[in-house]
Amino acid sequence: MKRRNALLLIIVVVVILAAIWSYVLLLAPSRETLDQREYDVGSQLKCLVCQGESVADSPATLSLQMRAIIRQQLQEGKSEQQIIQYFQSRYGNQILWSPPKQGFTLLAWIIPIAMLIGGAVLLILVLRGWLVGARTPKSATDDGNDWDEEHEEHIDRTDLAQFRTRLEQELAADDPMYARLSKEVSS
Repeated sequence: MKRRNALLLIIVVVVILAAIWSYVLLLAPSRETLDQREYDVGSQLKCLVCQGESVADSPATLSLQMRAIIRQQLQEGKSEQQIIQYFQSRYGNQILWSPPKQGFTLLAWIIPIAMLIGGAVLLILVLRGWLVGARTPKSATDDGNDWDEEHEEHIDRTDLAQFRTRLEQELAADDPMYARLSKEVSS
């Protein structure tokens, strides 16, 4: 009985510690340093004088000045979104690393998604067509030729003989090897 109570007590302690630990790590807001917050805001803004670099990564003088403004506004208690709007009002939408999801720039967000969905639908249709084609059973008499007995009945035998003779003559005229082979076969 004492072992059971001790085991139950250990389980309760572990559950309480797990609850506290999960609250601290998952639910409590993370405490970022000022440098981390400055980097987060700067990484959302493009450097206007550099190509392909954010304000946070650029060594340009303009980026250094912008990082100082970001740091100052963070110290004043402004949110990241307010700081981004400050730079957006000064420099326009081209300063944003990702275009806003409104107006004409909404196409930059919609077109890739639409192309991905369209490609997936096309792939499904093609694969479905292949599967349907693979599942259709071929008749037992079908050996891959389109020539069968039904077609043979409709062809006049004299027309077929004339066609064959003409074909052999044309082949013999174009190919001397065929002419020799046809003479050997006929004799």
